[in-house]
Amino acid sequence: MSTSIAVGSAYHTGEKVPVSGRYEFVRHSNPDSHCEPPAEAQSIPLSQGEAFPPCRSCSARSVWSLVEIH
Repeated sequence: MSTSIAVGSAYHTGEKVPVSGRYEFVRHSNPDSHCEPPAEAQSIPLSQGEAFPPCRSCSARSVWSLVEIH
């Protein structure tokens, strides 16, 4: 049985990256955060097995979405 990873899947800070690819910042986990990360911090490459990072601007827990599989 194989698990398929879909483009658009969302992941949270601290979760393990399921597949190497490019991920985009979606939002902060806390809806009260007012930080707006700069464009260069909103799309990042990550490798399978890494942990999803917090926001690169304010270090808050964040939600990331898979946009491209490498």
